[in-house]
Amino acid sequence: MESPAEAQQPLGQVPRADEAILVVVLNEEGAIGKFLVQLAPAARHRRVYLLDSDSTDGTVAEAQDAASRVGVDLRLVRCPPGLAESIRTGLANTVESRVAVLDGDGQHDTAIVDTLFEALRSGADLAVGSRNVAGASVAEDWPWYRSWGANVLSWLARLATWPRGVKDPLAGCFAVKRAAWDEVADRFETGGYKFLLDFLAVSCERLVVAESPLTFKARIGGTSKMALPVFWEVLVSLQYCLFRGRVPRRWLGFGSVGVLGLVTDTLLTGLLLNVVGMPFVWARPLPVLVAMTQNYAMNNRFTFRDAQRKGTHTLAAGWLLYVACQTVGAVANWGVSVLVYNLGAPWFLALPTGVLAGMAVNFMAARRVVWKKPPASRPDQSGPP
Repeated sequence: MESPAEAQQPLGQVPRADEAILVVVLNEEGAIGKFLVQLAPAARHRRVYLLDSDSTDGTVAEAQDAASRVGVDLRLVRCPPGLAESIRTGLANTVESRVAVLDGDGQHDTAIVDTLFEALRSGADLAVGSRNVAGASVAEDWPWYRSWGANVLSWLARLATWPRGVKDPLAGCFAVKRAAWDEVADRFETGGYKFLLDFLAVSCERLVVAESPLTFKARIGGTSKMALPVFWEVLVSLQYCLFRGRVPRRWLGFGSVGVLGLVTDTLLTGLLLNVVGMPFVWARPLPVLVAMTQNYAMNNRFTFRDAQRKGTHTLAAGWLLYVACQTVGAVANWGVSVLVYNLGAPWFLALPTGVLAGMAVNFMAARRVVWKKPPASRPDQSGPP
């Protein structure tokens, strides 16, 4: 079927560039139509892919209507949940050699699109629309806590990616060469929220990066997707970046939950010992049970979010399975630490060896028994009706 843009192209018009624009959306009704109108000049010779993560409102219909009115060649790509996974799916469903990514809520100024593509044509592998370089501007309608949180996360992200020297590694507006993406596609893990941060973690050292000032505007419509699970994913991505993508993301998330469980266990044990005055042997069971329950709840909400258990019966059954798996892990911890100690290692080496062995058993059991990931659905790509 002839696309809207192709149908309206007069004879002799400049042929389409080998460039594409990915627009990420999730329930952006009221914003995506206006955004596509703004994007139309930049999309005149480029195909636009709408990456939709199963929006429950009229986002797709509004986008297709706006595209037909302003002559944008729009293709719909149905994506699994998650911002980074949507972008990855979009890249897998495009063939153009240069691809730009923008959010469909209108916060990214569409005037930067040509600048990003020009940077790629001039030799950059990655062009970033940055909020942290001279000439950039950020909308002032954020509440103080969001501004503070964004600044802290941005500082941590720059620290985690310091060898790259990227000033805005949390940017959602960027363009990348197909060759640069293809080089790391097989090593790129899903599950993150900030695609760019995870991409920098696994990309090669010789990656050439250019940054251009971005006008970051107030959203046209829709609501912010920054919720607690998303914040957690960013924190895990920071660790993933520190390890240069060599440690699996899910393992890092599972380990982070375990550390918080250890903190809870320690604090509650100290409270029962020093405030309540309980003997140590009786002060241990409750903190252990509380820490296990906390770990189960956090792993269910964050680490294994894609296989999250819901409903009272399902949650209770999962908790029993989780406690059983943790018991097996505890036995592995004890057995390995004793074995290593008996082989002549000092206790301070035997102890962490056992902890790592127990954690590995816990992780594998949790992934394969407690949270079995459902089969992935195949992305759907279609053009306008």
